[in-house]
Parts: sequence; C-alpha cells; structure tokens
Amino acid sequence: MINLKVKRMIRACGSRIGFVILIFILFRPAFSQEEEKKPETGLVVTSVPAGATVFLEGEYNLTATTPVTLPVNLRGRYRVKAFKEGYEGWSTNIWLDENTPKYLSITLVPRTRLKGALRSALIPGWGQFYYGEKNKAFLFSFSALGAAIAYVVADDYFSNKNDACVSAKNDYNTAKSAEEKYQRKQVLNQKQREAYDAENLRRTTLILASAAYGFNLMDAIVFFPSFKDGLGVSSSISFEPENGEVKLSLTKNF
Repeated sequence: MINLKVKRMIRACGSRIGFVILIFILFRPAFSQEEEKKPETGLVVTSVPAGATVFLEGEYNLTATTPVTLPVNLRGRYRVKAFKEGYEGWSTNIWLDENTPKYLSITLVPRTRLKGALRSALIPGWGQFYYGEKNKAFLFSFSALGAAIAYVVADDYFSNKNDACVSAKNDYNTAKSAEEKYQRKQVLNQKQREAYDAENLRRTTLILASAAYGFNLMDAIVFFPSFKDGLGVSSSISFEPENGEVKLSLTKNF
C-alpha cells in the first residue's frame, strides 16, 4: 500500500517537473531575445520649430528633416547644419561614437526686419543676403560699390580741375599787360568750364551712390520677406550689360 502511494507521488512530481521544463523550452527564445535586445544607436535630432533641414558633414554626408532618428552607426567628428525658411542658419561640431546614442536639440532664431536693416545699413546687400535673396544682394553690393568708386574718381577729377582753375585765376590776377590779361582770361574761362563740368559729374555720382544705398536700405526695411508676400509687392534690381544700366523696379501684384 505504501509503495503504491510513493509511486503515485513520484508520477505526480514527474509530470509537474516535465510541464515546467516544457514551458521553459517553449519560451526560452523570447527570453533570449529580450536579453539580447540593445538600445538602437544613432543620432536623434529635434528642432524648434520642427521641419528644419539638417545636414551632417563628415565621414558620411546625410540630409534629413527634423525630428529624425538616424539609425546608422556614425563615428567621428561631424559638422551639423540646420536651415529653415524664415530662420537664421544654425551649425555646430559634434563627436559621435557608434556605441553611445546621441541626442541633439536645435533652437532656430527667426530672421527679423531689424537685423536685416542693420546689416544693409552697414554693408549694402548684406540684409538681402541675410533674407536669402542672394542675387539681389550681389547686385545691390556691386551697384553701391561701383557708385562709390565712381564718386571717389569723380571727386579726385574735380579736385584736379579745381586746382587748375585756381592756378589759372592766380595767373590772371598777376597779369600786367592788357594782352596778357586777355590771354590768361581765355585760359581761366576754359578752366572754369572744366571745373564746373567736373563738379556736375561729382554731384551726379554722389546722387547715384546715395540712391543705390537708399534703395538698398529701403528694400531691407520695407520688403521683409513675410511682409512682402502678404502685401503682394516685390522689388527687383537688374543689370543690362548691353548698355551698362542698372534698373530698379517695384511690382504690385493684384
């Protein structure tokens, strides 16, 4: 009787142990996968505001739009640049290790009319370049520079003509005979006309330089990109190499 009970107990224990072993065998792959699963390495990039275009320059050149997680393993020194329309550019240098996840948060600063106007006040065309209007920026810069150089040349030309006029006047005042006075008077009249023409040329170049600088500043203040789009007004500057003319124009869209 006792032997029968012992046998039953052994059978019951054996069935329970076998059940536990079966469960362990069935679920062992899942347990192994959980143990072997590691955090995904890569660069996580976010920005405020979202939607910025990000460029990574280094061993690999990558382009993405925030927010983004780059699953590839990156190693070494990288240059990160971020751009978004209406915001200033952003850049930094980072060091990446393939075994360490990296998180990069970017805060972009909005472009403002004041910053653009101050830039154009210092250097013509700089404000337009700040707004992203590179063609207009170069034309403003070159037109203002050309007008400034023309004024400097015209001013030097006037100074020479004026000195010659003053010298001719002194010669006329020191003349003794009537014939000598008559001859020097002719020379003085010629020098005065040349000095007058040189003065007019200097004034013209000064007006052109002032107009180029003023229009550049007005464009940076009034035609700020967001304001310009809402108003439906655009400005443009063009150069015609055939006749050497620079044309400035304003356009209203109805």
